[in-house]
Formats: sequence, structure tokens, C-alpha cells
Amino acid sequence: MEKQKQRFAAVLVFGGIAFYFGLTHFNTVVRWILGLLGLCTPALVGGVIAFLLNVPMCGIENLLKKLFYRQNPQKAGKLLRILSLLLTFVCIVVVVALVVLMLVPELQKSISSVIVQVQKHLPGAIDYLYSLGIDTTMLEQQLAAIDLKELAGQMINGATSMVGTVVGAVSATISVVGTALFSLVIALYILIDKENLSRQSKKLLYAFVKQPVADKIYHVGILVREVFGKFLSGQSIEAVVLGVLMFVALSLFRIPYASLIAVLTAVCAFIPYIGAFISCGIGVALILLVNPLQAILCLVVYQVVQFIENQFIYPRVVGSSVGLEPLWTVIAVLVGGEAFGILGMIFFIPVMAVVYTLLKETVNGRIERQKAARQAETMDEILEETIQAMDDADEQEP
Repeated sequence: MEKQKQRFAAVLVFGGIAFYFGLTHFNTVVRWILGLLGLCTPALVGGVIAFLLNVPMCGIENLLKKLFYRQNPQKAGKLLRILSLLLTFVCIVVVVALVVLMLVPELQKSISSVIVQVQKHLPGAIDYLYSLGIDTTMLEQQLAAIDLKELAGQMINGATSMVGTVVGAVSATISVVGTALFSLVIALYILIDKENLSRQSKKLLYAFVKQPVADKIYHVGILVREVFGKFLSGQSIEAVVLGVLMFVALSLFRIPYASLIAVLTAVCAFIPYIGAFISCGIGVALILLVNPLQAILCLVVYQVVQFIENQFIYPRVVGSSVGLEPLWTVIAVLVGGEAFGILGMIFFIPVMAVVYTLLKETVNGRIERQKAARQAETMDEILEETIQAMDDADEQEP
């Protein structure tokens, strides 16, 4: 008991000294923390990359086990793990390449069609302004001096140079390339030897934390892994299905830019609720420049497909996977978007699912304990009444 008091006093004294030092040297402490985070950035980013890549990698690895190790999956060694990892990277590269190859030609086609439509309708618009008594001489001179094709090329080159400038600035300030390479290497080692790392982490947890707390932490970690894995896999499947459905529906009605709108829909599907408005708005705006009637048809078809997907596909693929009700999903999107922007809107849904599951387990556990306590009290009362009845019966006997 005396040792515990001394230990508590020592912790209190050193904690007070540390707190006072932190207040008086706040800037120094902040610099130390930022420096430590800078050193740990590759490991943290690598852990996040490994966590995200682990979802498709596990799916591919399980499929390969069923194909080659159906009788005894335990015999699958690290060679199968490395093959699964390589196939995961190949799939990612193929998906990114397909998206780029589909988007770039469609964007070029969209810009060209916009230029054609502007050149076609501009004289009519100028004549209409002239009929209203508006002097369009200065406007005609300025428009005549503009080469729309050259302007489009300048816009594309400007956008490219702006992207290059941004990437260069980011690379120069935080060394993105080096951090990405180190993070990727760390992620590879984590994924290849994840069972051993998991076992070592579990040993450290139970070695330095009391068992009840360690059990709770371990349970939360398993829950986070399962919920995020289900959410990412379900969201990916839902995005692919929605993109395919949108492409088929738009192609059946011969709506232009079907592939571009479908790809935008699949990409924006990772942003809950807001992504549908973004892709629909861009698609309708592009088609409006070509044919207003087809723009209205595109809006109707898009909303019908989105309704079918929200009612029949999303709840089965994503909603049921994370076990979150629609109300809490909306709250998670609003809170995450307000706090962290688009990334918050995407990842706050599984975070809310984890919190919801833990809260549900806590509530159900408390209710069960209360029921058990009430049953115990009832049994004690019944036992006391039985004993009292037996005593009364003994007293009444002659």
C-alpha cells in the first residue's frame, strides 16, 4: 500500500513538472511533436496503405486458396501471399489505367463538342441581342479576336501545368515521393508478414495492459478491421455495379457521354450522397450543351437508376455489411464532411458503425446484467418465502 502511494506521488510530481514545462515551452513541445510525427509519417502512411490493400488482397488470397489449396488451406505459404499482393497491385494499376483511358478521350470529345456548339449558336445569340437594341460591336470584335480551339488548348495546357505546379510544390514541401516509397515498402512488409506482426502486437498488449482492458482493446481492434474491411469491399462492389448500370441505361437511351458519366458515377460513388449529385450535375451540364431534351432525359434516367441502386443494391451490399441504419449513416456523413471534408464523409460511416456496435454491445450487456440481477433478487425472494412458509408450517405442527 505504501509503495502504491509513493508511486502515485511520483507520477503526480513528474506529471506536474511535465505539464508546467509544456505550458512554458509550448512552441518547443509543438516542434518536438511535429518532428516526431514527421519521423513516423512513413510508418503511419504505410500502415494505412497496408490496411486498405489488405481488403482486396485477402479476397484474392482466399480465392487462390480455394483454387490451389482446397483440401488443406493451411499449407498455403508466403509464396501465395506474395502472389496475392502482386495481383492486388496489378488490379489497381489496371483499374486506374482503364479509368484514365476512358476519361481522357471523353473529356477531349466534350471540349470539342462545346467548341462546336459555341461556334454554332454564337451568331444567333449576337443577332438576338442586336434585335433587342443592344450594341454588340465591341462584343463581336472581342469574340473575333478569340480562337476557341487555341483557347481550349491553352485551358488544357494551363490545367496540366497547374497540376504539375501543385504536385511540384507538394513534393518540394513534404517530400511526397520519398515518403510514398518508404510507406509503400513498409506496407509491403506489413502485408507479407501480417500474422507475425499481429501476434507480436497482441503479446505486447497483454504484457503491459491488464487483461480486462487488453481484451476490450483487442475486441475493438478486431471490430474496426472487420467493419472497415466490409465497408471498403462493399463500397467498391457497389461503385462498379452502379457504374455498369449507369452505362447500360444511358447507352440504351442513346444518351451522349455514357461512358464518361458512368466512370464519374463509379468514382463519385465513394462519396456518400454528395457523389451522386456531382456526377449527375456534370453529366447533365455536358449534355445540355449538345441537346437540352437529352439532358432532361439523362436526368430522368440517372435518377431512376440511382433510385433502383439505393433501394435494392446499396442496402444489401454496403448497408447490411456495416450494420448501420440510414439515420446514423446520414449523421456520419454530415459530421465527417463538416470535420474532415470528403475523406470524412467517406470514412466516418465505418467509424460510426464501430461506435454504434460498441454502444449496442454496452447497452445490451447492461440490460442483461440488470435482468440477471432482477432474476437473482426474484429467486432470493422466492427462496425466502419458501423458507418462511416451511417455518410457519413447522410452527403450526403440534
